[in-house]
Amino acid sequence: MQKVLLEEFPDANLDILIVWLKMYDADSLEVVQEAARLLRDDPRVTQFYDPGKICGLEVAEGFGAKSGEVAWDVYLFYDRQAVWSEQLPQSVDWAHQLSGSSWAETDRLFQGDQLTQKLREIMLNLLKNGQGA
Repeated sequence: MQKVLLEEFPDANLDILIVWLKMYDADSLEVVQEAARLLRDDPRVTQFYDPGKICGLEVAEGFGAKSGEVAWDVYLFYDRQAVWSEQLPQSVDWAHQLSGSSWAETDRLFQGDQLTQKLREIMLNLLKNGQGA
């Protein structure tokens, strides 16, 4: 993500919010802080640690998941007017890495190089439409 969204689009007018969830026992605050260092020098990036998975639960619910399902490894793109108030706002585009998820559309499932290419494609479309430049 760093290379596609930050390095390839250094002048894009965007805000990136990263929410780190505690999905595994090893996902401690210390591990998250170490991983977060890779992105801390870009002022467009704001990072949060959500050990209770509150954000992941809300995102999954916003996509129609059953109660208790968690969204993670999900990339959501919004226009600048989007506001998350009582409900998850409608995203402009999105992709995920959640194979086997009951709620995440399989045509939006990308991993590895395919995910990198899809994120690049989404960014190019947003820039073309004036939503990130």
